[in-house]
Amino acid sequence: MSVETESEKTFERYLDSQNLAWTRFPDIRQKHPDYKVEHGQLTCVFEIKEFEDPAIKPVGGFSPCPAIQEKITQARKQFKGYREKCCVLVLWNSKSIYRSVLPDVVASAAFGQYVVTDANSAANLRADPPKYQFSGPAELSPTHNTTISAIAILSPYRLNHLWLETWRILYAKHQRGEEITPWLQFEVLEQLSTEQAPTFSYEGTIRTVVVENPYARIPFPTDLFAGPFDQRWRMQSGWLSLAFMGSELTKLKQSSVPFIYL
Repeated sequence: MSVETESEKTFERYLDSQNLAWTRFPDIRQKHPDYKVEHGQLTCVFEIKEFEDPAIKPVGGFSPCPAIQEKITQARKQFKGYREKCCVLVLWNSKSIYRSVLPDVVASAAFGQYVVTDANSAANLRADPPKYQFSGPAELSPTHNTTISAIAILSPYRLNHLWLETWRILYAKHQRGEEITPWLQFEVLEQLSTEQAPTFSYEGTIRTVVVENPYARIPFPTDLFAGPFDQRWRMQSGWLSLAFMGSELTKLKQSSVPFIYL
């Protein structure tokens, strides 16, 4: 058996934390996914992809979407013999600053460039979840990659209280009509950093953020990957929006933690 990668070990930790019984596919020559979970009458299979730095470091601006689109293409080949199963691509990035698995970036790689967002969704200080609409060529569409039921972003979660306090100070300034510039954000964070050391809650937590494929032949179950720190994003009336947030995140939201830290 091949040596487990960091992403595989992390995914197993997550599955165990959700009390999900899982099996690894044996190492055989045929292409196949990495893991299988029996969920009621449904068999779900998972292909894990992690990111490394690009061979040639980009200079200046660059798009993180092509690397994700490449993972989608690779996963499609692994799922070829499992089209009657619920097939999920799992993304993990812990090593490369040139790769991003933020939900909006993953969704843009999957559904096309997001061109319309709801009011204030791009504001640095928004407290509520945004919505997105997309345009242009897409990796997931009614005619392309319908075997993929969802893309699950596997990631650590922790709440940085220093960042949270910085946000609260900036938001109060914004409410008073002050302009929130990048320099002001840096200045407030720097000042707070001299007054207090950063502290964290939920250190060591692993969670998933699921982006559903609305065109999938087999939908991803709504009661799977529904842990206390998980999120679920779904296409509704043409908008990609938050459809589920775990119990612990809901409590944090009710205690006035802005969505950008959930």
